[in-house]
Amino acid sequence: MKQLLLLCFFSFLFIACGEKTNTQTSLVLETNTQTKTNCEWCGAMDAPKNLSWKTTIASKSEPGERMVLTGTIYQPDGSTPASNVLIYAYHTNAEGIYPKKGNETGNGSRHGYLRGWMRTNDQGNYQISTIRPEAYPTRSEPAHVHMTIASDTIREYWIASTLFQGDPLITSEEKNSDPRSGGLPYIIELTKDANGVWIGNRDIILNPTY
Repeated sequence: MKQLLLLCFFSFLFIACGEKTNTQTSLVLETNTQTKTNCEWCGAMDAPKNLSWKTTIASKSEPGERMVLTGTIYQPDGSTPASNVLIYAYHTNAEGIYPKKGNETGNGSRHGYLRGWMRTNDQGNYQISTIRPEAYPTRSEPAHVHMTIASDTIREYWIASTLFQGDPLITSEEKNSDPRSGGLPYIIELTKDANGVWIGNRDIILNPTY
């Protein structure tokens, strides 16, 4: 009888501990999923495979003035090109809204379909072909391109949005240095080329700010 009781007791402990371990694992998985879901600016988790250093965000049929944004990402020393860095970018359309088709997944349900991903090449270069975004209809913020940075060794983080010189909605605070600027100017000059395409450059220094 005593042996039977001991056997039942240890069996109970084994089952209880096993159930507790499974519950904790589920909670961890749920927490990780919820964290991604609640990250309103994240986009690296939605990135497709086999990315190029170039991406096209807006199709030729998308209304708006064409724009090409280029740049180089550098290691923290500010001079060594950083290759294989994942860049996520998204922005509003020519009406200042984040347009949706209704079939978006992940954070596309927040950011709309004007978004894209790229990985820097060996020279740290990236290129975005899209349209020039417009400010929100409320005019509460200047026109901008949201960007996040990630890599195999750097957890995704957001940097100050790319703004455009001459925008009357840019505040004096935004003209000052921003700790998330990426170490280099984030208010950039846009100029039109011979084909009427807006051309701009934004270089970035890796500086994760969590």
